[in-house]
Amino acid sequence: MFFAAFGTYNNIKEITAMNEKPKILIIEDDRDFVAAMKAMLENKGYKVTYEHDTDKGYENLIRERPDIIILDVMFGTKGDSKGFDFANRIKTDDKFRDIPVLMLTAINTQHPFFNFSPETDGEFLPVDSFLDKPVKFEELLEKVEELLKQKKSKWSDWPDVKE
Repeated sequence: MFFAAFGTYNNIKEITAMNEKPKILIIEDDRDFVAAMKAMLENKGYKVTYEHDTDKGYENLIRERPDIIILDVMFGTKGDSKGFDFANRIKTDDKFRDIPVLMLTAINTQHPFFNFSPETDGEFLPVDSFLDKPVKFEELLEKVEELLKQKKSKWSDWPDVKE
């Protein structure tokens, strides 16, 4: 009787798959900012994992296979630009190149002469979207939803992309 009401096992699997929460991986060294983003995104129904450095972020990426990545640029007290290296690393890896990346950073605030943007620096910065810190959570949520709808990184063929 139960299966008659809800269909076959395959239909139940499909319904379960459709109801899975989108997975977001945050790689950011500002612990307070991570906690705030995580709370906001989980409140909107997303499954959120995070790491505070890019090496652990890569391990998490392998383990969790997120739907999108939110990535900082500068890590540590020296402001190492490990986020750029991480973005380049995953876009040259066939297993992960399709995952959209949202880069969040204060680099343009702290170093305005850089003025980084995926629209103008895509060949060096293969990310799908870019937000400057401080960021409004409404704007962050809008970008996350946009990238989830996109489903596939526009840089999945990087470095061979012709925009």
